[in-house]
Amino acid sequence: MKLPERFIVVDDDRTSNMICEFSLRRFSSITEIKTFVDPEDALQFIRDCYLDNQSPTPTILFLDINMPVFTGWDFLEIFNSFSQHIREQFTFYILTSSIEQKDVEKAEANPLVKGLLSKPLSTSIVRGIF
Repeated sequence: MKLPERFIVVDDDRTSNMICEFSLRRFSSITEIKTFVDPEDALQFIRDCYLDNQSPTPTILFLDINMPVFTGWDFLEIFNSFSQHIREQFTFYILTSSIEQKDVEKAEANPLVKGLLSKPLSTSIVRGIF
């Protein structure tokens, strides 16, 4: 897989976001990194930045599934309603602290999700993606 132009992390845990950002920066100092604690803010950012973007911005999005009120699964459902132009720019990885079988099955059944990763995200885990 080619290095993306942008990494996005969506996790309600600020500490987890900091760890992700640190690991991603150690992996690539040139790729833009955006972190969001509110999934709705992330969706709005995607709408604003990708909708009218004529040149594709390959993006890897790391998504926590266990967030209050608005889960990662809710996020994916809304994201799936976006235009193909937006969807084709993204590769999703689910981040979770407890890998439950139902989540593994749900991730495997979702065509948007490339993989399921255990928290905390480390540089070696990121290297494994590429």
